[in-house]
Amino acid sequence: MNFRTEIDLPKKDADIIRHESLIWTIGSCFADNVGDRMLADGFETEVNPLGTLYNPLSILNSVSSLVRGKVYTPADLLLHEGKYRSYDFHSLFSRSSAQDTADFINGTLERLRSQFERLATLILTFGSARCFRLKETGQPVANCHKQHPGLFALDDLTVEVCAEAISETISLLRRVCPRLTSIILTVSPIRHKAYGLHADKLSKATLLLACEKVISAQGSAASPGTIPPLSYFPSYEIMMDDLRDYRFYAADMVHPSEVAVDYIYNRFKEVYCTDVTRAEAASRLRAFRRSLHRPR
Repeated sequence: MNFRTEIDLPKKDADIIRHESLIWTIGSCFADNVGDRMLADGFETEVNPLGTLYNPLSILNSVSSLVRGKVYTPADLLLHEGKYRSYDFHSLFSRSSAQDTADFINGTLERLRSQFERLATLILTFGSARCFRLKETGQPVANCHKQHPGLFALDDLTVEVCAEAISETISLLRRVCPRLTSIILTVSPIRHKAYGLHADKLSKATLLLACEKVISAQGSAASPGTIPPLSYFPSYEIMMDDLRDYRFYAADMVHPSEVAVDYIYNRFKEVYCTDVTRAEAASRLRAFRRSLHRPR
């Protein structure tokens, strides 16, 4: 008797994720989980370079700033708990000086702009369809920076708003990245338990429907056995319907365990990498692990 329901992912052996191509992962902290493993496998990867972004609208806003060449100044920042911060970016971008914060944000954006000509694959990972807005202006914020909740209003984004944001994000990057031939959408399996489990399920359902809407509208037909330029990878479904057991969660019962992320990532490589690429990735991973144990 089979006590698991494996997600049917026909082996495509697709030549999409390559060692000689530049890859970006953008989105929720699951984008970090996957991106870190890609780096260890020797892939040239920018791992969540815009910081953790959970919902499609926040991702769009940050990508829009990147593509449209926005330059941040100290006037764009807020001071909270001794650090200058931006509502557009994660607290990792925060510094004790306003100018240092602006310089770090601008330097990151400029570095990413220099990669537009080389970007080949984009992995967008959506964690939530809930968005916080600054009450004073209605501005969507990527991060509340642990300020008083009364400053913000919670907005449950609709399928239509999410789909439009995803489509616009794709359109912006395709406009400036001539070699961007593969875009992969996925929904993070990380549970946002603070919302309440029912609200989290509704949020994930909204994201799943939005991804399906975008792919149905933009997805081009692919030949049998090939992956279209815009595709969906079922990270969330693998966690929920294949692993489906608390032993595959970390101690917080919210994040997937290292074993679970490894499993999802290996299924990902089965779809988007050739046998040759996977063998090369395994070789580079062994070399990477050896390097961690070299005496200094």
